[in-house]
Amino acid sequence: MRCFVAVELDRTFRRHLLAVLEQLPRGRGVRWCGAHQLHVTLKFLGDVPDHQLPGICDAVSAAARQIEPFAVTLGRLGCFPNERNPRVLWCGIDDPEQGCARWLAAADPLFGRLGLATDSRPLHPHITLGRSRSGEGSRLMQRALADVPGPPAATMPVEQVVLFQSDLSPRGARYTPQFTAPLGEA
Repeated sequence: MRCFVAVELDRTFRRHLLAVLEQLPRGRGVRWCGAHQLHVTLKFLGDVPDHQLPGICDAVSAAARQIEPFAVTLGRLGCFPNERNPRVLWCGIDDPEQGCARWLAAADPLFGRLGLATDSRPLHPHITLGRSRSGEGSRLMQRALADVPGPPAATMPVEQVVLFQSDLSPRGARYTPQFTAPLGEA
């Protein structure tokens, strides 16, 4: 099963991001995300064997218990890897309490004990809005960065993390929640 751990977005965040998505330039070479694809990835696990799922759920839950609920705010639009050749357009997440990074710091050693890869780079929470697959797509993303205002500042409480299954198809990825772990519940 291909999976990842993420923060689901509340209705307000989703509404603001959908308004941004409606303003983005259309054309070939970019696949913009749909409402059901918007989330804040905390940890991409990749393909994991089914027999590891109970251990992964235990690790997700154990890390979640160590982190009290926190709040995040919608940030500015940005891109990866750079503005000259954008391949991913995203909306940043301001996380003043570092809740996302603290969850990852608690979870990574647990995932490591399961034989899963750990992260050496710092977490930069964001919500992916689209992916480019061509020069034309990169130009559309450059236009979006120049012309489309980011979402209004909105704050969302984060009270749980979710393990999602990711199924890829020609029409885009479909994410299905598999396990939810509340934050701070011992």
